[in-house]
Amino acid sequence: MPEADIQRQGPMGSGDRFLANLAYLVPGYRGYKEKDLRRQEDARLRSRVMARLGDIQTLLTKRLDVLQEVNLEAAAIQLAARITRLENLLSAVRFAPYGFVGFFDVPVIGEDKLEQILEIDLLLFQDLDETVELIRGTPFPPANRTAFVRFFGDVDSGIERIEMRLVSRDKLLGTC
Repeated sequence: MPEADIQRQGPMGSGDRFLANLAYLVPGYRGYKEKDLRRQEDARLRSRVMARLGDIQTLLTKRLDVLQEVNLEAAAIQLAARITRLENLLSAVRFAPYGFVGFFDVPVIGEDKLEQILEIDLLLFQDLDETVELIRGTPFPPANRTAFVRFFGDVDSGIERIEMRLVSRDKLLGTC
């Protein structure tokens, strides 16, 4: 962009530039600023969350198949319980109402609320990505009981963080 164009745009604070750049990184953020796009962007964000939850479910289901092939039934039962928990979480996201009246109807959402929403969304996507990478990166099946316990604990921790972010996000959207 030529320097003359930059000067004509007027001064932009570093916080404004930061938020403008992040608007393109997180599905939903741009639409949250623009009232007419909020429902559409919220649906897009939920779609991305469901896709990542689906990735986690697929990885765990493949691991379940491995456990069943090598006749590790006790571990298979434990993993199946985590898959069921993940399926419930996926259903909760899929069938959640698309937003809150206050959030979608208010003409302008304050920058502080937008920043809080953005922070939760970024942490949610980070937790989703970390959980996928943790599952992918863990040798499977684990070599011993201790490794199984650690694997199940890591999976539980990842799912709990994702659940916590989704609950925090819904609470925050309800206060707009």
